[in-house]
Amino acid sequence: LSKLSKVHYMEGDARKAKKSIEEAIANYNVFIKDYFPALSEREKAKFWNTIRGDYEYYNTLALTLKDEFPKMVEEMYNNALTTKALLLSSSIKVRERILNSGDTALINSFNNWVDKKEVLTAALSMSPEQLASEELNPTALAQEVEQVEKQLSEKSEIFGSTFDDNVITWENVKSSLGPNEVAIEMVRFRLFDHTFSDSIIYAGLYVVNEKDLKRPAIFTLNNGDEMEDKFFKFYRNSIIFKIKDRFSYDVYWKPISERVGANATVYLSADGVYNQINLEAIPTEDGRYVIDNSNIILVSNTKDIYLNKISTPASNEVNFASMFGNPIYYASVSGSQKIGQLPGTEKEIEELTRILKEKGWDISDYVGDDASEAQVKSLNNPKVFHIATHGFFTQSSAIDENALTQNEAEAARNPLLRTGLLMKGAGDLLDKTAFNYNMEEGILTAYEAMNLNLDQTDLVVLSACETGLGDLQIGEGVYGLQRAFMVAGARTLIMSMFKVSDEATQKLMVNFYQKWLETGNKRQSFVEAKKEVRNEFPDPIFWGAFIMIGLD
Repeated sequence: LSKLSKVHYMEGDARKAKKSIEEAIANYNVFIKDYFPALSEREKAKFWNTIRGDYEYYNTLALTLKDEFPKMVEEMYNNALTTKALLLSSSIKVRERILNSGDTALINSFNNWVDKKEVLTAALSMSPEQLASEELNPTALAQEVEQVEKQLSEKSEIFGSTFDDNVITWENVKSSLGPNEVAIEMVRFRLFDHTFSDSIIYAGLYVVNEKDLKRPAIFTLNNGDEMEDKFFKFYRNSIIFKIKDRFSYDVYWKPISERVGANATVYLSADGVYNQINLEAIPTEDGRYVIDNSNIILVSNTKDIYLNKISTPASNEVNFASMFGNPIYYASVSGSQKIGQLPGTEKEIEELTRILKEKGWDISDYVGDDASEAQVKSLNNPKVFHIATHGFFTQSSAIDENALTQNEAEAARNPLLRTGLLMKGAGDLLDKTAFNYNMEEGILTAYEAMNLNLDQTDLVVLSACETGLGDLQIGEGVYGLQRAFMVAGARTLIMSMFKVSDEATQKLMVNFYQKWLETGNKRQSFVEAKKEVRNEFPDPIFWGAFIMIGLD
């Protein structure tokens, strides 16, 4: 059907092209609802990558025909609600519903599956000799992990009902908005012209809660190639080298602000390059910053606004926080140490512990030798999980797979195994390997973080450099620590997009917690804390690195 639609489109028959692709998309939506939940993670990713191009093609067709068929813009928005962060949403829902099911056997099966994934991760980091000694076969383990996952899917109606029977549409999102609020779905797609071209388009679909709004409004950015290449390099260089940012406002924010006006609150579901920049820290034409005029709330999908309104996520009612800082990266102080200690993070934890205890919180704090990977893995749903250390992300291009064993190469292809947090002993581990992060304790990878017990955790704070980085997957966001902690259950996540000052981070975090404990509003407290830190550290490299993901 989709191929037939493309033929009609190339022949200039827009009506037939529209009819065929809409029938194909309707079928895909049924597949996603009825069959997608029962697939394994690998099968879900493969299935989505197979059909994603037809949603992109539909977007090209909708832009071409929107004046003649304005309802296609509604379907563009609805398609985004169905497919944006599809794999992430599936992973989160499956975990939530199993752990809240009350079915002991099902929960035990799920926990056993998680344990098997841990064993598989360890096996992928082992040498052939170690595998023989431990009698482990990574290929067989991988098949077993996937089979257990599929068995859980087949046995459990909870898995089968991952997606609600009621289809969420743009009207639901509209009805969930308050006065002076706007929801924006940024959709990135390749332009179709007989085949998919190198031209990248960004479409901004947005809604406000006004009675006379008959359909979502739309604006397009037709220079997506430059946004992702030339202008993104300008953006990064302006931060790294502390030079004036002459382009980012006009390129990334002005097209949005011109359309949404003076709305106080902007719910933004990012896509593509918008996952790699912090809009708040972009300088405006009047010498200020976007944060001074707009309250930007980042969400994975704008349907989260509606879902948050009709249901309250599980939250730990006990005011308990687990805090980690300044892990000892090397067992010995002698010799060269490539990774510097972060004494400021220990002060950060000490100060935050004092502030929280004054408000009656129970605190478990782990610094120095106590800040270990094993201790993080033992967490059991703290209301707040705060970790202050180095973060990292290794580009796949930096790893020579030819120098790896087959198992190591397989692990290196997974972005969740190439990003993580440095814990006790991380320096010694990195002296032994440049890529095999699970060969021994010391680094908590995103893959491991995904299995933490954070289902009732209100807030995760990654007070570390570059914790927002990872592999960018169009329509799915960033495959890294951000994704991992959301799958693990975190309701709100604070992380950084680039390297940050130890001192500025400490002040930002202390200010944030003080304000949050007074007001109870995480979002507003975070914004105000950044504005205050900016007075002392005017350059956005000090305060603009950190972003917050999720609803308050």
